[in-house]
Amino acid sequence: MPTDYRPEKFKTLYKAFKLGGGTSDRLLIDAFGGDRARLFFPTLKDRMLALGDARKELEIRLAYFDQRWHEIVGMVRRIDAARSLDELVELHRSLNNITVELFLHHVGVMESHQLITYYRHRITEKVIELALVRVGKPPCSFAWFNMGSDGRQEQTFFTDQDNALVYEEDGSPAVDDYFLGFADQVVHDLDTAGFALCTGNIMPVNENWRGSYARWREAMEEVFNNQVQENLLRIIILMDVSYCAGSPEVGKRFINKVHTMIHDHVDAVMTMARSAVMSSVGLNFFNKFRLENRGEHAGKFNVKLFGWAPLIMTTRVFALKYGIQVTNTVARLQALEAGHHFDGEFSHRLQKAYLVLTRAKMISQLEAIVSGSKYDYYLDPAVLPDDEREELREALISVEVLQKLAYNSFFGGIL
Repeated sequence: MPTDYRPEKFKTLYKAFKLGGGTSDRLLIDAFGGDRARLFFPTLKDRMLALGDARKELEIRLAYFDQRWHEIVGMVRRIDAARSLDELVELHRSLNNITVELFLHHVGVMESHQLITYYRHRITEKVIELALVRVGKPPCSFAWFNMGSDGRQEQTFFTDQDNALVYEEDGSPAVDDYFLGFADQVVHDLDTAGFALCTGNIMPVNENWRGSYARWREAMEEVFNNQVQENLLRIIILMDVSYCAGSPEVGKRFINKVHTMIHDHVDAVMTMARSAVMSSVGLNFFNKFRLENRGEHAGKFNVKLFGWAPLIMTTRVFALKYGIQVTNTVARLQALEAGHHFDGEFSHRLQKAYLVLTRAKMISQLEAIVSGSKYDYYLDPAVLPDDEREELREALISVEVLQKLAYNSFFGGIL
């Protein structure tokens, strides 16, 4: 499996990473600066050469990054030319390992997101292309969608499948049977290529995530009008839907329908807002980390559940309230600032909180990689340097402030 990382490959790098960077590392991090969300990997060159100080060290690092970038470009070209699933498996494994190595050389969160999204999207497109060769020409236009972290362009070192399938023609058993077979093939091949099966079965092999446009429209009416817990979860998942492959026209039509449904069902946004503001954050009354005190996770807290997820959820409901259709969390925060719904200082504080919490989540993944253990989102804050541990605490405080703002904005302080 491409996400079965080899611990020995990263142990030495991770030890150096935990000790903190030297001068060149700190300068490189400063070069990324507060504008990380607008950077992409090739732009490092101009930023680094403009620094002046410690130029020799930075030029050595620049040569390393240039070499890695050329490798990545070459591998992506091989994805486009691949004729077998075996080729994609090896390319995905190699690209994943390069991405971990780059993170350990202080490539930032947003750069990592963009890089991983870049090659995993291409792999998914190629898997679909190869699947179509196996099952034959589709009887009508269709669109394949990403959701979850993939739909938000926020993937990290581990990934699973969160996808939906929509096709045009309705009422034909033969068409339905074709797309069931197609979904089964793609889901199987994605799993082989390193996109693990979704434990919640959010995949088009599940009829809840596959169907004609007409069937989807009926299902969404039911889901939005009957907001039981299961349906609420489906609504939340659909809020991060993004087009991946197939017909762009079908993709655009479906996404527009989802947002129209949201606009017409304000009560659904209110239900999601209630869930977001009630989510616990990993700090206690004294702003100390709320750690597990027993069991295998003693001394740790769940970064995803008690930090990252509440920020994602609460930002999402504000974006929905103001009709913002972008799915990426940082882009949503920037759009909220641009629309004067959040002031600049608060937006930047939340963007930093996102970077800090996602970095902590990625470090918890690194801990699992180097120990060869199962990844479970738990992190011991003690593994972080003092300044990063304080940044994590400040990030969690920012999430609580955002939740309080949502509480007042959606409910006037009354739930």
